[in-house]
Amino acid sequence: MKVSYKILKKYLPYLENALKTSQDLIMHTAEVEEINSQKQDFENMVVGKIIKIEKHPDADSLRICLVDIWEKDNLQIVCWGSNLEVWQLVAVAKIGASVLWHWEWEKIVMKKTTIRWVESFWMICASEEIGLKDKFPAKSEKEILDLSFLNVVAWKSLSEALEKDDEILEIDNKAINHRPDMFSYMWILRELATINWRKLDLEYKNIDFSKLPELKAKNEIPEVVQRYSLLKVSWVWNTISREEIETIIEAAWHWVKWLLVDVSNYSLYFYGQPAHIFDGDKIEWNITVRYAKSWETLEALDDKIYELSDKDIVIADDKKVLALGWIIGWKSSAVSETTKNIIIETAHFDQAVLRMTWKKLWVRTDALNVFEKDILPELASYATSLIVEELKLVFPNLKLENYFDSYTKKQEIVKQQFDLEFYNNLIWASYKQDYVENILANLWIKKVWNELLIPFWRKELNFKADIAEEIARIDGYDNIITTVPRINLWAIVQDNTYYLKNDSRAFFTGRWFFDVYNYSFVNKDLTTKLNLNINDCVALKNSLSEEQTHMRNSLIPNLMRGLEDNIRDRNNIKLFEIEKVFSKNWNEISEDYYLSWVMTASKDLVYYDIQNIVSDFFKTIFVDNFYFEITSNYPAFAHGWRIAKIIVRWKEVGFVWEIHPTVAKRFDVKTRVWFFEIEVSKLLPHLYNKVKAHDLSNFQENNFDLSFVVDKELSGREIALTISWVDKKLIKKVELFDIYENEEKLPWKRSLSFKVFIQSMEWTISDEIKWNLIKNIVAKVEKKWGSLR
Repeated sequence: MKVSYKILKKYLPYLENALKTSQDLIMHTAEVEEINSQKQDFENMVVGKIIKIEKHPDADSLRICLVDIWEKDNLQIVCWGSNLEVWQLVAVAKIGASVLWHWEWEKIVMKKTTIRWVESFWMICASEEIGLKDKFPAKSEKEILDLSFLNVVAWKSLSEALEKDDEILEIDNKAINHRPDMFSYMWILRELATINWRKLDLEYKNIDFSKLPELKAKNEIPEVVQRYSLLKVSWVWNTISREEIETIIEAAWHWVKWLLVDVSNYSLYFYGQPAHIFDGDKIEWNITVRYAKSWETLEALDDKIYELSDKDIVIADDKKVLALGWIIGWKSSAVSETTKNIIIETAHFDQAVLRMTWKKLWVRTDALNVFEKDILPELASYATSLIVEELKLVFPNLKLENYFDSYTKKQEIVKQQFDLEFYNNLIWASYKQDYVENILANLWIKKVWNELLIPFWRKELNFKADIAEEIARIDGYDNIITTVPRINLWAIVQDNTYYLKNDSRAFFTGRWFFDVYNYSFVNKDLTTKLNLNINDCVALKNSLSEEQTHMRNSLIPNLMRGLEDNIRDRNNIKLFEIEKVFSKNWNEISEDYYLSWVMTASKDLVYYDIQNIVSDFFKTIFVDNFYFEITSNYPAFAHGWRIAKIIVRWKEVGFVWEIHPTVAKRFDVKTRVWFFEIEVSKLLPHLYNKVKAHDLSNFQENNFDLSFVVDKELSGREIALTISWVDKKLIKKVELFDIYENEEKLPWKRSLSFKVFIQSMEWTISDEIKWNLIKNIVAKVEKKWGSLR
C-alpha cells in the first residue's frame, strides 16, 4: 500500500517527518519497505523562461531557444516544440536529469549534445517526458509543457513549482492480511495517533439514507453478497477533483481522471471500501445482484471482453450485465463527460467467490485486493456517505433520489471480558490498570464495567490474547523485558527419515549431483509430457496459478522440468531431491517422502553405473540384502526394455530406469536420461542395520574370473547365487563385473563375467582345491543356465 506523507501530515500535524513516521509503523504495526520522494523524480529540473527564439539553420522543425534559468545567462537549447513563445515559462531538464525517451519510453540521463551541428546544453520538456502526461495532457506530440500559468520565477526548482514535494510510504501489508481495516488511510491515521498517544479527531461520515424512497433493486444471492447498497444522486457532472483526492490517487500510482471516477477511488484508499459509480441514465430498469449465466459476456472498462460462468457474481439490469462484482465495471454503464445522474454502489462480497473469478479471468484490481481480506460490511454506508459529502463540496444543490440497502445478516458486535492478570501473565509484564485502559481507549476499545466493546473495524479481536498483543504492540515490543525461559530440555530423538535426508544429501552432492527443492505442484501440461494422467494427482481448490493446479504424486515431473531449464547451459546434469509427494486413495490423501534423482548420459550401458551408485548409497545407509530385478510393471514415461525394480529383503522399494527417448525430446533433452526413485516409507524398516563383526582369516584371499554365455533375459543375480551356493564356506563374494552383447557373435545371448572371491578360515587354498571348485561351479551353472565362454 502506497501512502502520501503529505496527507498524513495534514490530519496529524504533530508528525515529525516521513522517516520517523515509518519507524513508528515498523516498530508497532507493519513494515515500511521504502520511502519514495517525489523530489527525486524532478531532480536537476528547474523552471526556465524563454527570452529569445531563432530558427535552426539546418532544420525547419527545430528552434534555437535562449533560456534564462538564473544559473547561466541566456542558455542555448535546441527544441522542436510547436508551441514555443518568448517569455514562456517551461520545464528545463539539466545535465544529469532523468527523462522519458520518446521512442522507447525508458528513462535516459541528460547530457550535453549537438543537434544538427548546433550545441544544445539542456532540454525543454514535454509533459509526458517528465511523467505528467495525465496531469497536463498535450494537444500534440510536439507540444512542450507550458508553465506560464504558474506564479513562479525562473530558476525555481520544478518540484517546488509544481508542489511535487511529497514522500510516499510503501507499506508491506503481507503480515497484516488478518486486518482488513489496515488497507486505508483511516487505519494509518488511527495507528499513528495511537502510537503517539493522541486522539484522532476524524470519524466516519455517516448520513442517514433510510428515509429516502426505495430504489428498485434485488439481491438474489445474500449468502455470498452480505451487503449491497445503491444510492441514486442527480444534478452532478464530471469535473476536476480537489487536491487531496488527486494526491491520494497519485500516491497509489493511479491516474487521476475526473471527479465521478476519482471519488470512488478516494473511498477505496481513504476508507478501505471499494465503490463504483454507474451512469444512472444508462441503467435500464431494475438492478439485480446475481450469478452470471454461462452464455453471458462483459465488455469491461479495460476494453476486453470476458466470458462469464455461473459461478461469477455480476450486477445487471433487466437487459445487460453492468459489472463483474467486485472486480471491474462494464464499459457502457460507466460515467462520462455527459453524465448528469449517478448511482453509487458499495457492497460486501464473499472473498472466496471473487478469488475464484479472478483465477479464471485473470483480472486483478485494487478493489479485489481489498475484498480478498474480507472487508467490513459496516463500511458500505460510511463509504457512500463519504462520496456524497465530497460531491456536496462541488455540487451543493445535488439531490439524493433513492436508496437501496440489502443487509440482512448484520456484522456481529465483538465483546470480551477485561482481564489484566491474563494480559500481564501472557506478556510477562506488570502493567497498571490505568495504563492499559488508556491504551485501549486510544484503540477505540471501550471498557464498560469489566467488559470490552470492540469497534466494528477490529472484528479480529476475539480472544484475550489478541488484547494482550495490542497492549504490547502499542507499548512497544522493545519494552518487553527479555527473560530466560524456565523449561526442561530433553535430548531430541530424530527418526530415520531425518538421518536419511541428511545422508542422502551428503552422498549425492559428493558425487556431483545438485540438490534441488521444487514446488509441490504440477499441472496438466507437465504431466501430459510424461504420459501421466493429471486425474491421478490431488487437485487444488484454489490454485495459485495455471502452472500449479495439482499436488505432485511423484518427484520426477519437476525434476524433468529442472533438467529442461538447465540442459542448455550444461552437457551433463545430475539432479536429486528428497521430499514429499501426495497420493489419493478414494477420498483419502496421503503424504510420503520419496527420493529421486535424474542424470543425463551419452553412453549405452549407464544402467550398470546407476546400479553401482545405488549399491554404494545403500552401503552408506547400511541397507543389506538388496538386488535389482527386471520388471514389466513400469511408469508410462519409462523405457520398457531398460528398467529394473529395486528389491530390499524381498520387498520392492523403488525403480531404476531410463526415460523413453520420445518423452525426453519433449523436454528438449537429446541425450539419454536415467532416473531412480525410492519410496522412503518402504525403505525405512531396512535402514541402518547393525553390522555383525566377523573374525578375519589368517590365510590369503584368492579370486578368479568366469564368463558364461546365457540367454539375454537371464539376470546376473541368479547365476551369482548359483555360484555362491556351490561352497558357502570358501566362496566369500561373487561380483558381476562385465556384460558383453553382440548380435552377430552371440545372437539372443550375452556373456556375463563374474569375479569369485574365495578364502578359508583354516588353511591356505591349494591349486587343486581351487580347480576342483571351478569345475563344480562350471558344472552347476552349465547344468542350469548356460555354457562357459
